[in-house]
Amino acid sequence: MAQGGCEPAVIVEVVSNAPLCPGDTLQLSVITEGDVLGHFWQGPNTPKYFTVEPWYSFAQPALGTYAVVVYGPCGTDTALVNITAQGAGAGQDSTLHVCSGAPPLDLGAALGFHAEGGTWTHNGIPHTGTYVPGTDLPGIYLYTAPFPATCPGTSPCAAITVTETALGGNSSIEVCEGDAPFPLLSALDPGAQGGGNWYRVVFLGFMPHPEIYDPNSDSSGTFRYELNGCQVFVTVDEAPLLPWYTDEDGDGYGNPAAWVPGCVQPPGTVADSSDNCAHLPGRIGDPCDDGNPGTIDDLITDSCTCAGLLPTSVAAWPRAAELRVWPNPAVGRRLLVQADATGPALLQLFDARSGLCGEYFLVLGKEPVALELPGNLAQGLYTLLFTAGATRSVRSLAVP
Repeated sequence: MAQGGCEPAVIVEVVSNAPLCPGDTLQLSVITEGDVLGHFWQGPNTPKYFTVEPWYSFAQPALGTYAVVVYGPCGTDTALVNITAQGAGAGQDSTLHVCSGAPPLDLGAALGFHAEGGTWTHNGIPHTGTYVPGTDLPGIYLYTAPFPATCPGTSPCAAITVTETALGGNSSIEVCEGDAPFPLLSALDPGAQGGGNWYRVVFLGFMPHPEIYDPNSDSSGTFRYELNGCQVFVTVDEAPLLPWYTDEDGDGYGNPAAWVPGCVQPPGTVADSSDNCAHLPGRIGDPCDDGNPGTIDDLITDSCTCAGLLPTSVAAWPRAAELRVWPNPAVGRRLLVQADATGPALLQLFDARSGLCGEYFLVLGKEPVALELPGNLAQGLYTLLFTAGATRSVRSLAVP
């Protein structure tokens, strides 16, 4: 009902030139009643356009639903119109290249302007209009329009040819420093295509790298493989080659003269290399049991035998509190000495022929004392004689 002589705006009909053909401009107009001041026009994925005139043209129209809004001083009215291209045929043939790790692809977008709602086939088998890289097979996907192709130059069918570069997903591999060189391509999924370029990921970008990874000269890192605009990453974790020492007597200490390199601990080996009595459990100076109940303070001797002292000999040569010396074997020339005794002490170093090689005057406390061994020591076993007051102690020292 009119209010104060004002008639509400009403859309009687929306007129269009649909269905459209390729290259057409969409022309919309409205027939209205009542008092109208202006019109808003909006299509799929377009902004609103305002006109005073009751018509508007879209130069590059998209198919779908368009909204027309008329408004006046006494109210507005809205109408929706669906724009189709029933006679536009199946669109145009096209070729698409995809990467195997890419997201699903809408094949219809490659047809261009076409009649929607048709069917897809691949090798004569019905298929959806979505191509899933890494799952679907490359080849020709045929689209058939749902309506006769009545527009000039159109066809009822169009073929989308899909080519795919198969690289698979990102991967990682663990190698050992001692392994033989190998192609990085072998770390990718089976079937990954070769012939691309490799790069090592560095702090500021990418550095060209050979296809071959050599554990002797390369190191852990991330590598990028590129082919036909596609890329995938391989992370290499290289473990260091370590020495493993044979533990022949099962005492947890390894024979420094018998070792094998490896990134994984072989059976029967240990990381410790301090076993100076390879065939007797324990090391020189360690407590043992010589089987003689008449002896005390049984220790492993320099000759790798277990021997104790008679009580009379112990009385004649009082023993000092336990002496600790490390590292033993003496790797490098720095030696640490610690004993339960405190105060001034003398430490003497003898070779296998009882020749004096070094003499150290120490002041012992709670913390270990560091000393430097002579730089000209030959490989072999040495004897350390420790004297603190009236007591003495003897330890063997291996120099590798």
